[in-house]
Amino acid sequence: MDRPAADNGSAPYLVTTSLSKYFGSFPALSDITCSIARGEFICFLGPSGCGKTTLLRCIAGLETQTEGEIRVDGRDVSWLPPSRRDFGIVFQSYALFPNLTVAANVGFGLVNQRIGRDAVERRVDELLSLVDLSGHAAKYPAQLSGGEQQRVALARALAPSPGLLLLDEPLSALDAKVRARLRREIRDIQDRLGVTTIMVTHDQEEAQTMADRIFVLDAGRIEQMGTPSEIYDAPATPFVADFIGVMNFLPVTVVDQGHVRCGDHRFECATAPHATGAALSCAVRPEDISLEHDGGARAGQVEAEIRYIEMLGSFMRMYLFCDGLGGLEIRADVRKDLARTMKLAPRRRVSFSIPSESIRLYEPEEPA
Repeated sequence: MDRPAADNGSAPYLVTTSLSKYFGSFPALSDITCSIARGEFICFLGPSGCGKTTLLRCIAGLETQTEGEIRVDGRDVSWLPPSRRDFGIVFQSYALFPNLTVAANVGFGLVNQRIGRDAVERRVDELLSLVDLSGHAAKYPAQLSGGEQQRVALARALAPSPGLLLLDEPLSALDAKVRARLRREIRDIQDRLGVTTIMVTHDQEEAQTMADRIFVLDAGRIEQMGTPSEIYDAPATPFVADFIGVMNFLPVTVVDQGHVRCGDHRFECATAPHATGAALSCAVRPEDISLEHDGGARAGQVEAEIRYIEMLGSFMRMYLFCDGLGGLEIRADVRKDLARTMKLAPRRRVSFSIPSESIRLYEPEEPA
């Protein structure tokens, strides 16, 4: 379930307009225009090399955009140095000072603010309590686990009370269980403080569980912006459909308004605005495919043979060979208890149907 929208009634907190970045002739970013509300948690999501880290670094001032404008809280910061952009940043590598204690690391950014030693100590104590490290103030980074070091880095980034928190793949170096725990902790802290946050990640599960909105990037462009459920349930392009979750793609032809054909089978779905005869790509999630017991396919169903089964926790993924669909392999996810009841196993014959509302149609992508 998506979280309630952040403060969308006021002017956007951060706006980029026509932002582009070239490294030589290579376009790392191309015409990025977006706005982020005050208090939002945004994830920049995409594969390696898509431009998400470059976009974050341009916002921070660690890279200089080739073209375009960046405004933060109404102020043009496009050409300001990082020190004048009011952000805290957490890197994948933690970047803690090994010769300083935890308390000294957290308070490092406060030393030059002329707020007095007592005030610094109070702020450090407050932040260590916030990240549940109150008993570790006198330790050094080498004495902490990876997850604890990352929490120190988060506390240090928050110490000056920045208007913007930037997280550059902060969890990717941690093991799966620590990563799952920390993403909940980071989101809880962000909720309590209300700080506008941008996180870069290539992990779709991380983005879907933490973000208010996800910006999916590919080849230096934003392919889609939306809530986690919008991105998953209504992907705007074949790239987003394929990158987020698991998706089956079937080549189809529109036979009339309301039906497409793949191989020997017709499927009912909304075909507008595509014309009759159009060659399209049909996308459907594995969990939306409904398996039936064998015994012959009824009208609208496809016969298939189970070739392989993957055990994936609470469900099982069936790899179905479909001769009537031109030999395509289709993935279908079935609850474990239902799979046992149906006695599903490799070489078992089954039939399946695809609900019309679960089908999305896309124009075929042009070759790269």
